[in-house]
Amino acid sequence: MAERDAPLQAGPSIARRQTNDPDSFNRLKQQGLADIVRLAGKRWTDYNLHDPGITLLEQLCFSLTELQYRCDFAISDLLSSADGQIDYAALGLVAPQHILSSRPVTAADYRRYLLDQLPQLTDIYLLADNMTGLYRVLAVAADTGTTTGPDVQQLDIDIRRCFSTQRNLGEQLGDITLLTPLACQPTAELEIRAAADPVELLAEFYYCCQQLLQQSTERQSYADLLAQGLSYSQLFDGPLTPAGMLRHSEPATSVQLHDFIQPLQSIDGVVQLTQFSLCCNGEHYYDSLPLQHGLALYALQLPANAAQLNVQLYVGNKAVSVDLAAVLQRYRQKLFRQQSRWQVDLDGVCALPQGRLRPLAQYHSLQAFLPVNYGLAQSRGQLQPAQWQLKGYLLLFEQLLANFLAQLQQVPALFSPSNTEQSYYWQVLNEQQISGISKLYPADMAEKLGQLYQQFDNVLARKHRLLDYLLALYGESLYQHSLQHFDYYHNAYSGAARRLAQKVRYLQQIVTMTRDRVAAPDHYAPLWRDAVGGFVQKQALLLDLGQTAQSLTTAVLQYKLRLSSERQLQSLYLDETRADDLLQPVAALRLPFAPDSPALRRRLATAICLEGDTLPQQVVQSGVTLSNYRITLQQQRYQLLLKVPNSQRDEWWLCGSYRHYRRALILANCLSRFLCHISHTSEGLHLIEHVLLLPAKAKARLPAEFYDGRITVLCPNWTARFADSGFQRLVTESLQLNCPAHLSCQVLFISFERMHRFERLFKYWRSAVKAGRDSAGPETVALAQYLYALSNEAAVERADAPAD
Repeated sequence: MAERDAPLQAGPSIARRQTNDPDSFNRLKQQGLADIVRLAGKRWTDYNLHDPGITLLEQLCFSLTELQYRCDFAISDLLSSADGQIDYAALGLVAPQHILSSRPVTAADYRRYLLDQLPQLTDIYLLADNMTGLYRVLAVAADTGTTTGPDVQQLDIDIRRCFSTQRNLGEQLGDITLLTPLACQPTAELEIRAAADPVELLAEFYYCCQQLLQQSTERQSYADLLAQGLSYSQLFDGPLTPAGMLRHSEPATSVQLHDFIQPLQSIDGVVQLTQFSLCCNGEHYYDSLPLQHGLALYALQLPANAAQLNVQLYVGNKAVSVDLAAVLQRYRQKLFRQQSRWQVDLDGVCALPQGRLRPLAQYHSLQAFLPVNYGLAQSRGQLQPAQWQLKGYLLLFEQLLANFLAQLQQVPALFSPSNTEQSYYWQVLNEQQISGISKLYPADMAEKLGQLYQQFDNVLARKHRLLDYLLALYGESLYQHSLQHFDYYHNAYSGAARRLAQKVRYLQQIVTMTRDRVAAPDHYAPLWRDAVGGFVQKQALLLDLGQTAQSLTTAVLQYKLRLSSERQLQSLYLDETRADDLLQPVAALRLPFAPDSPALRRRLATAICLEGDTLPQQVVQSGVTLSNYRITLQQQRYQLLLKVPNSQRDEWWLCGSYRHYRRALILANCLSRFLCHISHTSEGLHLIEHVLLLPAKAKARLPAEFYDGRITVLCPNWTARFADSGFQRLVTESLQLNCPAHLSCQVLFISFERMHRFERLFKYWRSAVKAGRDSAGPETVALAQYLYALSNEAAVERADAPAD
């Protein structure tokens, strides 16, 4: 009876899946019904399943779930091309080994980098002087023990040039001392197994001793470390060293012989290490080894012949003889494998994700899923007017769905930084997708859709938001609000486009903008444009400067012109009461030639302000703005006038006089465009680190504080923007804000003549550095003294300037 009253056990079943996804079919349908009740509750009361409106709502919700399904594809699929490849560079994405690695920051980082790049080094240590920024270098050459010995002079040059490529601001190499490591020969007795190969065992013994003595040669493969479970952030911590990761980056301050016992006893075939010591300079050491300059610098000394072999092998109590030549050959093979096995392609180690092409834009009409009695699947000739009306009604929804899929297909173009032409995408449906669509579409449907979307496609604003998102992936942002107040060279639209291009350049150079943000110039680079460091490159981009790679005076000198702060043009004074009647504003023209083209230069030949080879810099500063020009009719000639900046009276410069108004109008536009060109391309920065001039300290006879922890940035003061005191403050704040905290950054704004003089001295000094001439030569002395004079003049001018 008890068994009869027992409750029935539920059989196996599939639990109903509960989801809170707002885009699920049920949630979409509920939301649709709620909207129908709210909008048409008084006119529509039948919400049963047999209602055609409910059927259409269900089909629409089903189609929306298809859109959600395609949006949930892997991002690699959404970004892949037809061959499954992803153009990472075009999308502004950077591989982990480039974006996660950093420049050398500490002395240990420099050691890792130099050992990786210079195979002629066995070991190297950099000892920092925090006051001057100099590193004293202790190096060990790889060929110290050879008969010829190392080329000391060439090794010095190689170290300095390699260091210069990764140098940070305010850092420089001082004296380089080449040390000879202590030669250590092991003395040991080993009991081995009878089955062990004595040649292999003794070669491994010497190899293990070499690794323990010369820790700088211990490298680990990136592929092996990745297989051990290290993450990319752990793997690429510090400078990138393609030859492998150094196991020990910090210098060893002592070598204890008890650290040798366990590794040597762990050699395959060794039963017991019964005796071990190291012989250095004829003296045996059992506890620890002596140091050089406080560093553990040692080299393994191999026996030259069998008589010098101090490692004895025993099987029980019986000595085992070994072929020394075979041992040395096997030892060299181990060394060669250790030195060369890590040379791998990092792009292959860090395999980037690949996707598969999916036809995301392929659209399936929801009409195909409607009941058969709707009759929408019939041929065009069988459709009734009511059915055509329903097709047209549904086309409104289907076009939106199809355009969404087209937008999804164009995700790579949407997120591509270089694509700034379009951000909304659409597609025109065809007869295979919806039968009879050609009758519902107008003949120029593609053109009409394009015109419609262009009305709402604010490309610049949308691309700005997308670029902000891409920059945020790297923890970066680019604020341009302050810069907008000093845009002398563009109108509203071209200025917005220019700021968008600025963000694109920032993203394309994201490695330089982040990893190399405090990189110093490499003055050993072959060309001037290659010597620009990451700090200058970033500041030039943040301030939207036109020049980073050459002389700032070349933009003017190449036109056989010189700027002068003293020359003044003859001024005209107009009666202020009649000025409004006499002066006509200049309208902007679309010129068919470039600002640096010969065609534009020919039209400027008649400009009075360009007569001779000297141009007042006030003309450059005022003439970039077209609103500063006026045209007046005097004695049946049209005169082009330029407003004198900061003039107390209604004062104008005469730029040209013509019989025809059109020629004066063209001249004004040509002159404005040309002056904008030379003004913008003259804007740049010259950075000098005082520590580089330290070798000339004795000859230059300058104060000691001139060299310690200081950098000077020279900027032009003759361009339109740099003549603005507000922009000068912005430049100074940006440079000092981004400068390393331990350095004092001085910003000087100097005239064209002084900049030309500085660039000549800088060129001579840099040529001397590249040629390896005396670092305390006359070029360094002249540059240091001129820079000191400029600093003193700036200090005097600041003292005489009125208070704000």
